[in-house]
Amino acid sequence: MDKELKKIKKLYGEAMMHFCRDNFALILDIPDLLLNILTSNFHPTHELYKDLEENDLLLEFKEYIFVINGKKKEKILKNGQSPEELMAKAGYDLSECLTEEDIQSFRKYYAKNEELCTFWTHRLRTNRVFFAVKKNVDEIKREDFPNPKRQDKYGTSVISIQFTKDGTNTLSIKNRYNHTVFNPDATFSNNLDNIIPGLTDSFEEYYGLKQQFTTKGFEIPGYILANDGKYYKYNYEMDNIYYCPDNIIINNFNVNKYAKEKYLVLDCFVLDLVNKEIFYYTNMGKSKSAFIDSIGIIKNIEIRNEEEEKKVLITPLKGEIIEIGLDKLNRLISFKNNNVKEVLSSFLSYNECLRKIEMNKVEHICYGFLYENKALKELFLPKVKSIDNSFLKKNQILETLSMPNLEQTENDFLFSNLKLKNVNLPKLKTVGSRFLFFNNALERLSLPSLEWVGWYFLEYNNVLKYLNLPKLQVAPEDFLSNNNNLEEAYFSNLEDTHAKFLANCWSSLRILIAPKLKSIGGLDPLTFYENHPNLEEFVTTDKSLNLSLKKKDSKVISN
Repeated sequence: MDKELKKIKKLYGEAMMHFCRDNFALILDIPDLLLNILTSNFHPTHELYKDLEENDLLLEFKEYIFVINGKKKEKILKNGQSPEELMAKAGYDLSECLTEEDIQSFRKYYAKNEELCTFWTHRLRTNRVFFAVKKNVDEIKREDFPNPKRQDKYGTSVISIQFTKDGTNTLSIKNRYNHTVFNPDATFSNNLDNIIPGLTDSFEEYYGLKQQFTTKGFEIPGYILANDGKYYKYNYEMDNIYYCPDNIIINNFNVNKYAKEKYLVLDCFVLDLVNKEIFYYTNMGKSKSAFIDSIGIIKNIEIRNEEEEKKVLITPLKGEIIEIGLDKLNRLISFKNNNVKEVLSSFLSYNECLRKIEMNKVEHICYGFLYENKALKELFLPKVKSIDNSFLKKNQILETLSMPNLEQTENDFLFSNLKLKNVNLPKLKTVGSRFLFFNNALERLSLPSLEWVGWYFLEYNNVLKYLNLPKLQVAPEDFLSNNNNLEEAYFSNLEDTHAKFLANCWSSLRILIAPKLKSIGGLDPLTFYENHPNLEEFVTTDKSLNLSLKKKDSKVISN
């Protein structure tokens, strides 16, 4: 037993070894049985116990091991009904897609940006594809589900049931939300009997689709069940391709292992150490990306295993050495590249783990830069002058931002950055809509060069207390609305505003300096003043303001 536990510790870590010793004593009585069960069902990773614990799945995992060991649940008896008949009982119309036109006919049920990758690839080459549509699908509206869940009524109102054509008939049940929700390719835990009992046997009996490997209703967030019957931890999933630690990529459930002496799989990229190239896979084969373009032609590659991270040093044909830092799962956590002036669209847009970046020569950044990042705390880009849409849109941990030469941004700049406290943008002149929208940590902001802003500027910034925009002339719709703690606002050149200017800031606003302001969305300054009872100082052009109309402690100045 001790020898077997030591092997489990080596493959799955000390915590998993202790869990196995405490929970599988009877199985451990048979030499190597538990080890064989684990290695036959879970690709080795020291992260397994932690992931089970964090997702509250230890008891389900224990039951799963006992089921595999022979204590199987009673099998559902075959009832002679076809999949179509059973699905009709469950309220669905089931259809098999025999042509590409058949597949495209179901696209109409999917919202924009939620379409399955099935619609973009030649899926019939590799899978048998079925679609099931609820008979009352027209009554189930997307807008009625503001907080989507994988198994909610809308998510399961249209599903795609797909079996691989590789002999294993590996099953994937795809959700209508697609990647708006967690693991949409494993709806109903990829168990047909969770839709209606007997459906698994019915597909086998009527279509010959006997699954070689099934989930038995067990799944772990961040793991994929491949067609070799094993669960693999993955770092990223893109278009049904799973990029895993340990130099593994799973494409259409097929496991591809890359020789470590020749390749390094990092994030969703493959670094070819022999041919000195980097690429990533799509369903159409090798592809490039903004990240790959930033590296260029590779002259030499060196890999160093350091204490905190693995360093990949790339010598390009031209320019300085490029440094890529990886964590123990080969996820990209640091990047240094001082050779490029423009960053192309969707640069590492999927990456969640990057926490340090240095790109000191970049002047322009295209759409979707680090879109999904959730680890970067500080960012300094000294030469950037312009930025396109969705810059760091979902980053919720950035604390300090400095871009001393930035002049222009488009929409969704740092949208919903909950911890941003320090901002240095002295040359910023124009910003698009939803600039710093939903920021909940920034208390003071001064943008001395800002001249033009889009809609929803700084809306829902609930801790902002001080704002200085000396060159801004026009404030558009929902400008600074719902800033419940704003105390001081200075607008030296502001002349015109929308009606919702400073909406819902009544109780906190003490000082408003706007010496050129004539009206507030059609509302005269006097009325605005009366609607803000705590104003102590209000500077405007309106000469009709009279101190006697308000409390004597207030200071009202009209130019």
